[in-house]
Amino acid sequence: MRAPTRLDAAFAGALGAGGLAELALGALPDSNPPVAAGAIAVAAGALLLRTRLPLVAFGVALLVLAASEFPGDGVGLTASMALGLLVALSSVAQRCAPAVGAAAATGTFALFGALSLLGDRPWDVMAMLLGTGSAWGIGRLVRREQDRSAELAAVAAQLALEREARADEAVRVERGRIARELHDAVAHIVSVMTLQVGGVRRLLDAGGGRERETAMLRGVEDLGREAVAELHRVVGVLRALAAEPDGESGLAPPPRLEHVGQLAERIRSAGLPVDLRVEGEPRPLPGGLDLAAYRIVQEGLTNALKHAGPARARVVVRYDPAELTVSVVDDGAGGPGEPAGHGLAGMRERVGMYGGELETGAAPGGGWAVRARLPAPP
Repeated sequence: MRAPTRLDAAFAGALGAGGLAELALGALPDSNPPVAAGAIAVAAGALLLRTRLPLVAFGVALLVLAASEFPGDGVGLTASMALGLLVALSSVAQRCAPAVGAAAATGTFALFGALSLLGDRPWDVMAMLLGTGSAWGIGRLVRREQDRSAELAAVAAQLALEREARADEAVRVERGRIARELHDAVAHIVSVMTLQVGGVRRLLDAGGGRERETAMLRGVEDLGREAVAELHRVVGVLRALAAEPDGESGLAPPPRLEHVGQLAERIRSAGLPVDLRVEGEPRPLPGGLDLAAYRIVQEGLTNALKHAGPARARVVVRYDPAELTVSVVDDGAGGPGEPAGHGLAGMRERVGMYGGELETGAAPGGGWAVRARLPAPP
C-alpha cells in the first residue's frame, strides 16, 4: 500500500496537534484525558487515508464524532474532530462517485440534525450543517475541475497525435517528391554514362585487338542499362501520382536555381513583392543539390505568400567557395502556420539529405526568415 501523501500527513498532524492543544487548555472539562487523546489520535490518523481510502477515513471520523456526543464516555467533542470530518467528507465528494458523495453528505446532515434535537448547542450544530454543505460543494467543485483537466489533457494528447501523423504524412509526401526528382536526375546521369561507354566500346570494336577491354566496357554498358531500367521500375511508379501541389507536372523537367527568377516573378504576380539578389559567381551544381536549393526558395516564398500578410520578401542566393546559401526573409506580421510547418519538414528532409544546416524563425526586424546552408565544394 502506498504511503500517505504529504498533504494527508499535514492534515493529520495539524488536526491532531489542534485537538491535543484543546485538551491541554481545558476545553473539554468533562472528558477523560487519556480516552479523549486516543479519540483525537484516531480521528487525526484517519486523515492519513484521505487520498487512498476516502470512505474509510470518512467513516472513522464520523464514528469518532458520534461517540464524542455520548455522555459519560470520556471523549468529548473537539473542533479538530469536526474539522477532520468535514475534510474527510470533502475527500469523499472529490474522489468517489457523485451518488456516494451525496449519501455521505446526507448522513452527515442526519447526524448533526439528530445532535441538534438531543443537545443544547443549536448554533454549533447549525454551523456544522453549513460546514457540511460547504465541504461537499468544495469536493464536487474540485472533482469537476479534475475531470475537466483530464478531458483537456486527453484532447491535447489526441491533437498531438494528429499533428504528429500529419507531420509524418507531410514527410512521406515530400520524400516521394524527392524520390521522383532524384529518379529523373540519376536516370539522366546513368543514361549519359551508358551512351558514352557504348560509344567507347564501339570505337574499340572498330580498332580490333582489344577484346578484353571491349568486354569490360560492354559489361559496364549493360549494368548502366540495367540500372536505368531498375530505376524506372522501382521509382518510376511514383509518376502515377497526381500533379505537384504547385501545379508542376510530374513529367516536367526539374527546375534549377537558374529558374529562381521565374519563380520570383510568379510570386510577384500573386501579390507578394520579391527582391532577388545573387551573390558570388554562379557555378554548375549537382542536379539534386541544385533542385533542393530551388525547392527551399520555393517553399519559403510560398509560406511568405500564405502567412506574412501585406509584406515584402527578400531572396538571397550566395555562392561561396565551399557552400551554397539560400535565404528567404519577409517583413510580414506572422510566421508559418500549420500548413507551413509541413513545408518546413520537407525543407529539413532536403537539407539533411545533403548534410546542410537549416535555420527558421522570427527575423530580427520582424517577419519570418528561412536560411539554408548546403555543402557545395567546387
